Amino acid sequence: QVSPPNPQPSSLTPRGRASRPLRGAVKLPRRRRSVAPERVMTPGSCKTHQRESAPPCRENRKTPPPHIKAKHPKRAHADAAATNAGKFGAKEEAMSSEEILARYDNYYSGATDWDTAQQPAHDEHNNAAAAERYFTLITDFFEYGWGDAFHMAPLRPDWSFKRSMAYWEQNFVLTAGIQRDMKVADLGMGIGGPMRRVVEFTGANMTGVTICQHQVNRANQITSTLPEYIQDRTEYLVGDYNDLPSSMKPSSYDAAYFMESLSHSEDRAIPLAQAAKIVKPGGIVAGWQWMLKPAFDYDNPRHMDLKRGMEYGGGLRNLNKPDARHEEYKRAGLEVLQSYDMGTDAIERGHLGWWKALTTGVDLPSRLTSSHWGRKLTMGTVKILETIGVAEPGTLRTALMLEHCGFSAATAGELGIFTPAWVTIARVPTNKNDKEHQKRIEGLQATIDLALKAKK
Repeated sequence: QVSPPNPQPSSLTPRGRASRPLRGAVKLPRRRRSVAPERVMTPGSCKTHQRESAPPCRENRKTPPPHIKAKHPKRAHADAAATNAGKFGAKEEAMSSEEILARYDNYYSGATDWDTAQQPAHDEHNNAAAAERYFTLITDFFEYGWGDAFHMAPLRPDWSFKRSMAYWEQNFVLTAGIQRDMKVADLGMGIGGPMRRVVEFTGANMTGVTICQHQVNRANQITSTLPEYIQDRTEYLVGDYNDLPSSMKPSSYDAAYFMESLSHSEDRAIPLAQAAKIVKPGGIVAGWQWMLKPAFDYDNPRHMDLKRGMEYGGGLRNLNKPDARHEEYKRAGLEVLQSYDMGTDAIERGHLGWWKALTTGVDLPSRLTSSHWGRKLTMGTVKILETIGVAEPGTLRTALMLEHCGFSAATAGELGIFTPAWVTIARVPTNKNDKEHQKRIEGLQATIDLALKAKK
């Protein structure tokens, strides 16, 4: 492959000083708590992990306003099912942000230091427990700054940030072949924004899975205000995509996708095999993924610093290159049909690089939250409010953690060594045998401790 020429570095601050926060890294939790594109065609087309159990996601952190209508029966049923299935950490004492941060940092020893060769150690839970802690901390931050879609996308200079995000969601859905009345799984759904737009755009029936109870609660709350058309076609489940809920039966879905969620696992073959399990023979498993581009150099200390910064600040693990990622798809029993950088594709179409949201911004809101002076103002405000007790202790540290990821990702993007928008389209073999595939899954799962089962 021929990588595009590396663009000139922007006016980011010197190495070792995180600059420009991730959009929305200034969310102030006010509730006081104790607690031709680059394309690879294949023949088919941030101390070592502590073993304490993960903390509970903070449930019901947002109370619906009085005017919200009564829950749609499906939403009420979903909430009851989540309760009966087990609230994660129900027997554990609620933790403060500072406590969660301290435990989260154990997964990424040395990640906040620059100029070090140290990389995160192997995680026996395939990063599942770390991901739950991460999303417990940052969901409210992300929703404030990015809306209901926790992903990045290329930007058109004459469009708003949200419009650009929605456009590339539709592009991804069309590439994956999702159509009306199909049964589709969103694995790592966040608070469900993209999957609700998939329903609106295509008319598909969507099931979303997330490891964080708070995210399911928030998704149900948002959906309760939407038309019944959306409510009837959405379902949200709490679960580990390394071991999907038993209600998701083998060969019962037409398609499944991961939208910037796959890289939260260390070994992607394990969740990919779960997707291949539930999708019918011949169905599609698609990934919109964080990926190191071919120009990334594992022997370059600067590149490795940026990789570690993205992993720590983004709750990620073991970012790798397309060839290695394709091997993970193969080990999961999937046939890769096409694989390419949607970010490069967008630039060739006249869009701006996705990193612009992290540097200069494209509209007034993004400029106010992403610019150099905006960062100084907002970080100063967060520090003052936390000092006087308005913001919860740990808020500033959480914001700085996200800023660490934002700086690293933007710099790596401008250098042409990383993209958060690498698309891979894979197919479940038409001759898939569910019993044989279950043996494949058992072999893959034997290499990890299933985090949520360990908590039962």
